[in-house]
Amino acid sequence: PASFDVDRSKASLVATFGDSITHGGGAVSYSPADWEYSYQSYLKFSTYNLGRSSDTADTSRERFDRDVLPFQPKNLIVMTGTNSVRAGIPAENLIRELTVIRDKCLLHGIRPIFLTLPPINPDAIARAFNETTAPNWQESLLTLNDWIREQPYHIDLYPHFADKQGLLPASLAIDGLHYDIAGKKLMAALINAHWDELSRLW
Repeated sequence: PASFDVDRSKASLVATFGDSITHGGGAVSYSPADWEYSYQSYLKFSTYNLGRSSDTADTSRERFDRDVLPFQPKNLIVMTGTNSVRAGIPAENLIRELTVIRDKCLLHGIRPIFLTLPPINPDAIARAFNETTAPNWQESLLTLNDWIREQPYHIDLYPHFADKQGLLPASLAIDGLHYDIAGKKLMAALINAHWDELSRLW
């Protein structure tokens, strides 16, 4: 195990917030210390990485005040809820948690930019981690993504990560969950492609 500190003295306009997909790592055995597996490495602007592995929608909401507000970013890229979807948490619960995060952002002058959640691949997850996935995960994911698409600031990742069956292909995440280098580059490319437009809207 290893840890790192985020220097609060270095001002940044953007922070990223969420679970292990934001935190970094991939291909089963690569940790967040391998920068190639962090999508922030490929963004055209600098960010604070405020991701935390294993986060759910509710734990992201719980740590918002402690982990986001000290940095006072002007923009917060939010992608959380994948672990909640895997666990079978109803979409209405996830929407409630993300609504709190959104409202906290707006209260403190932070623009929340939500990323839709790409799909997962339960068979690959079972092979890699010996963990089961809730049978209703797709229904919950699609409902949550519909809510995210209603937000004024969002980037729709889902169509670019889903195969014809609505699953995450192995070419983007061998473990069915954590995107490998190609997946992280795709995330960053989509964010970069929309960033100038989003900047004009704020």
